[in-house]
Amino acid sequence: MSNQPRAVRRAAGLTMALAFLGGLGSVAGADVVLATGGQWKGLPKDAPLGPTDHPSDDILGGSADFRVDATYETVKSNKGFSAPAAEVAAIFSSARATNEAFRQALNDGESGFFQEAAEGLLTAANAEQGFGKQDALWNRVQAFADAQAVDRVGGAIDELLAAFPKSYYFADAHILKAKVAALKGDAAGAGAALAAVKSAPGMNPRDLLRAEYHRIYLTLEVQRKYDAAAADYRKLVADAEKADQAFAAVIAQQALVGLGNCLLATKKEQEARAFFERATTSKDTSVLAGAYAGLGDVGLTEARALREGGKLKEAKERLEQTLFDYLRVTTLYRASADLGPVLRGLENQARVFVALFEMSGSKECELATRAYGSYVELSKLLPDGPQKRAIVREALEFDQKREAAGCKPK
Repeated sequence: MSNQPRAVRRAAGLTMALAFLGGLGSVAGADVVLATGGQWKGLPKDAPLGPTDHPSDDILGGSADFRVDATYETVKSNKGFSAPAAEVAAIFSSARATNEAFRQALNDGESGFFQEAAEGLLTAANAEQGFGKQDALWNRVQAFADAQAVDRVGGAIDELLAAFPKSYYFADAHILKAKVAALKGDAAGAGAALAAVKSAPGMNPRDLLRAEYHRIYLTLEVQRKYDAAAADYRKLVADAEKADQAFAAVIAQQALVGLGNCLLATKKEQEARAFFERATTSKDTSVLAGAYAGLGDVGLTEARALREGGKLKEAKERLEQTLFDYLRVTTLYRASADLGPVLRGLENQARVFVALFEMSGSKECELATRAYGSYVELSKLLPDGPQKRAIVREALEFDQKREAAGCKPK
């Protein structure tokens, strides 16, 4: 479950983001509203917050008389506030502070006890009305997603939308449905879930753009239909750049990263680089992680070509430059970015350390230590499955090489 504003966290990756179904970037609740311009509504007068701050339980409890009604069309309050849903970046619920079951459930979720959180959120939802109930039901969906309880996610979404047919989280719910379908290899199901957002009467422009991004990613890029995906990403960038940049800028930047990945996959490295570089102007850590992971991949491709061409000095220099791109992803953005680019960065970071170790004549033992450490970090983050087993095998093979070179720590 996440308490961050959706404007702060965005961009998914099937490589790992489908294995980790959470991270939609939504928030918990109602009664304190953060607009896309960074202005808060409903705060007690003595509780100023910045656009990246989160209201405390005391602040939320003090805002309980500011009651919010939110749909995917409009967010409004009993105190005269009203704004299109696209202009609302986050909504925090006073129920988080005033409903003990809600408070405990969120604490359980933060501690990794997602099943217990889901149970508590259902209790909270049954005790709440209005947006507090909607919030609890959505967080229950998130709890099942974070628990990887794929079989429970769909039912929890259905309960949310049965109670709130125009839920503020309508698009988030259908995007999550699409991810679950894609995880099962059902591209048609993913497309159908996202089409429901497009066809919803009065759907706001932000969520239409978000649904389109996920349609391209899940039904084209993931299916390796790179040319079609690239064409649609270009159109999405153009459409997003025409929209209100308060909510559309991050979506355009996500599409730039997706376009760069498609071009990289079709061996158009220099063209891909230009789009990754454009995305580095973003303030969104997930976009930045994807952009710098992409730049690292471009550099790795270039270094490989130089090495194969016998230009070992130039290849080594290019690898050292590339390493900084990956380290930016795995250190600066690791705590707040989506997991997909971080895992991709760790994997290729390990391989760059391995290559530099080999090019040193297997004499730079610190490089060997950093390589093996990157493998270990990666294996800890990966779920059990073929990808993790392959990484563990690769790590063990390298461990034997560094031991043979006298570089394995005792």
